Amino acid sequence: MVTQYPHTIVITTVTDPVQDENTGLFSEGTPTQYSFKCRAERNGGAGRIIGSDGTEIIYSHSVYLPRMTTVIPVDSGFILTMGNETIRGKVKGGSNGQLNSRLWV
Repeated sequence: MVTQYPHTIVITTVTDPVQDENTGLFSEGTPTQYSFKCRAERNGGAGRIIGSDGTEIIYSHSVYLPRMTTVIPVDSGFILTMGNETIRGKVKGGSNGQLNSRLWV
């Protein structure tokens, strides 16, 4: 039987630090963890994405997820589990499309 989303990705995002108006001190951002079922495909063709500053970014995997409205910031940490293989790193880009969502890691 074929499973559309056989893999799992856990993503950790951190909110921006907040400055206290009275003391001027910054408090650390709050981490939030998301867990999604997904399908990861290796970047076998030397594919690249274009970063927000116009630079080309090489990614190791395209990760397809069910359509979501959550925006995953670039540089969020991830743990991708594909059977017995586990990959850790930073998200390089993402897109929430009409039919699915996609991350490049």
